[in-house]
Amino acid sequence: MSALAVRARLSSLPTLADVWSGRRNGFGLLRLVFSVGVIIEHARPLGFHQPEPLKSLSRHQVDLGALCVAGFFLLSGLLITRSAMRTDLRRFLWARAVRILPGFWACLLVTVLVIGPIVAWRSGMSLHDYFTHPEGPWRYLRKNCALAMNQFGLSGLLADNPYPKAFDGSLWSLSSEVFCYLVVGGLAALGILRRNRAVVLVMLAGALLFMASLAVKAPHLRANIYAETGHGAYILPLIGWLSLNNLLPLMFMFGLGAAAELYRERLPIHWAIAAVCAVLFGGSMRFGGFTLIGLPALAYLIVWTAVRTPSPLTRIGAKADFSYGLYIYAFPVQQTLVLFHGTRWGFWPYVALSTAVALGMAACSWYLVEQPTLRLKDKNLDNLTPPFLHRRRKAGDVAADAAPEAQLQEA
Repeated sequence: MSALAVRARLSSLPTLADVWSGRRNGFGLLRLVFSVGVIIEHARPLGFHQPEPLKSLSRHQVDLGALCVAGFFLLSGLLITRSAMRTDLRRFLWARAVRILPGFWACLLVTVLVIGPIVAWRSGMSLHDYFTHPEGPWRYLRKNCALAMNQFGLSGLLADNPYPKAFDGSLWSLSSEVFCYLVVGGLAALGILRRNRAVVLVMLAGALLFMASLAVKAPHLRANIYAETGHGAYILPLIGWLSLNNLLPLMFMFGLGAAAELYRERLPIHWAIAAVCAVLFGGSMRFGGFTLIGLPALAYLIVWTAVRTPSPLTRIGAKADFSYGLYIYAFPVQQTLVLFHGTRWGFWPYVALSTAVALGMAACSWYLVEQPTLRLKDKNLDNLTPPFLHRRRKAGDVAADAAPEAQLQEA
């Protein structure tokens, strides 16, 4: 078949713009699946001091947790880009802050005022020693309140756990997520997303070339998804600590999501393409080149699954999104359950118990913190922001902002 025939065939297929409308999608379901996937991946090192099987299966290229976090970033890239193009910069930044910060701050407080004292009691530490420790609760709050996790330990606790000292290791990814928000917000404010969307493709090509340069240095192209780049970590204003090793593949997935939104009228959605991507995903995981082939294939599979989710399942997460709370609370819950011998029944009971407890805390986070503060997204910001963040709004922007916000809530 000639290239023209292939192009004509692809142009006749339904596109993302054709099949994605309103709330009828699987984004809520996928976010919950990714959150539970992170719990499953963390269960072995946290509870049993064992490696995650997928890491061995992929020959140390990737593990289940990395796949799930990459999935989060892909969905966020798609949804956040749509949000950035529908509103001005000040409201975009306000909406992102309202979505992320209250739940995060509440998690920090619950960690130091509820989970921490329980762990201290179980470990035989007095509350006085707990609160006056050099790396105690107040320092933990002060060091981490700006999203950048500069202190993972709390009062020296959990030192005897299989995975010692880290109270909430999952929070490391939030600063990378916020960095991606700022990049997209800046591109939208400059008009690049509307008038020069090809810039995003150029950025993606640059990231892919850089990852290719790392992959060719690894045996049989089997570079870890978080390959050592040699550039280490950086401290950025308002963001804090960022590791290029972690940020690069996540930004790549976020960028693929952004590109899917920007080119939604050209992105074909078809089961045959998804089948090819599934083969590429599995093959690259097994034989090498996962960062170059497997990540783009995974991105397409996630988008295809999201818009082809059966209708009854599209209601999951549409009104109550527990995925964010499940993600940020699961790690300290799993660490605490280890102290209470929650692993004595085996791996899957430990996973089930961790998920149930974390889901209860996620529900509390949603109904008591996240949902109430999300109502602030519609607050009039005219008197709260400097003039340089204002821009003239078009009628199309105003109409787009009237669309339901539930589909734009990201984990």
